[in-house]
Amino acid sequence: MRTEEDRSPRTRRLLHALLALLLAVVPASALAGCSEGSGGGAGSKGAAAEAHEDALAKGEEASEEAAREKSRATEAVAAKREEAEVTAKRERLERAARKAEASQGTKQRHAHAKTHRSSTHKTKTGEKSQGKQNKGSAGKETPAEKATREKFAKEEAQEAAAFKRRAKNESAE
Repeated sequence: MRTEEDRSPRTRRLLHALLALLLAVVPASALAGCSEGSGGGAGSKGAAAEAHEDALAKGEEASEEAAREKSRATEAVAAKREEAEVTAKRERLERAARKAEASQGTKQRHAHAKTHRSSTHKTKTGEKSQGKQNKGSAGKETPAEKATREKFAKEEAQEAAAFKRRAKNESAE
């Protein structure tokens, strides 16, 4: 069970008001019950019943307000958790994409170094060196980078749609 420190100040105030109301209603209903048999008449019976009904109505309103407050707090926590999950996933995917780019870069450097050594003999014969040709294609996106980017975009779109769906469902409830 939740302790009083776990509840919001507004919820605590509502619960205290409800408790005070119940403490006021119980003695009033006991007094109303005693006055019925003493021949006090219909006037005292009507006033006590009216006070009892008012107290019950106020108690119901307070409990409904507490329930609404609790559901709002739950929705806010769920929305924050959802945002945190989306942010964490986005960061994970971005790190994976950077790691893939970094590993692609190291592979290209190694390949460049190998072709550079073998191309030194070709430059003597008057052909273009391989190093200059690789520099022109370095600005293009590799297939792995393209696949990672597309996967990231697809997951982002799915998460956004799921978030909108949940928000729509929560607002409908």
